[in-house]
Amino acid sequence: MRGFWGLWGVLSLAALFLLLPFVLGAQQPPAASAPASRPAASGNSDAAAKNNHTRVVTNLAGFDLTDTKRLAGQPMVVGATRGSGAVVPLAPHLGKLYGAHPTFAWSYDDAAAKFSFVITDEADVEIFRAEVSGTRFRYPANAPTLQDGKTYFWTVSSPTSLVSSASSFPSGILVVTTEERREIGKTLAAISAETYESGVARAQVLTDARLWYDAIDAYSALIERFPDRAELYERRGTIYAQLTSTQSLAEEDLSRAERMRAEKK
Repeated sequence: MRGFWGLWGVLSLAALFLLLPFVLGAQQPPAASAPASRPAASGNSDAAAKNNHTRVVTNLAGFDLTDTKRLAGQPMVVGATRGSGAVVPLAPHLGKLYGAHPTFAWSYDDAAAKFSFVITDEADVEIFRAEVSGTRFRYPANAPTLQDGKTYFWTVSSPTSLVSSASSFPSGILVVTTEERREIGKTLAAISAETYESGVARAQVLTDARLWYDAIDAYSALIERFPDRAELYERRGTIYAQLTSTQSLAEEDLSRAERMRAEKK
């Protein structure tokens, strides 16, 4: 009997040893299946990233004389913004002027609309009025001279629209003093050669003096002559970036400069 139980124990251990791998295998969790590969990002994602693109540019304090909070040399984030449908002057609330024939610009939903452009003096006396087609107007040679040291205000309205539409605020022009005009003129006269480099140097003089209308006009004229220079769009875009009302123009110029540089690589 003792031998029978001993033999039975040996057989039981052997059977357990043979069945052990199957038992353990049944208790193992199934191997996790490999995750399905994600589809490639669509072009819409790239477009969304582009629309949300912002950039950091130099903060040029002083173009808007009513804004005392900005600090020179501090970076600022730039992104595209759009108007709300009103006539929006694309200029500082109060900007300095050196030249005699500045270009005035504004945004409006219908760029082909007709507008009434008016300039008044500090006493709110009208000194000039013109009917304008489009959203840009260059002060003509036969208009009254804007006097040194004086402040003027310009407004734009669209009398032909079904709903009355006017500038959200009058934009002020502070004409440089006679002394400032003399100093600026002396600096510009020292840059004599009619080259691309001299044109950029003159535009930089106007930028350094924080002359909004003159600096924008100078870079716009250079872009017309040298449309393949990315630097010009970047410099004008940096000036546009200083105002909330011209953020979309800044985005257009800076994006174009980036594309032009990328194409040359």
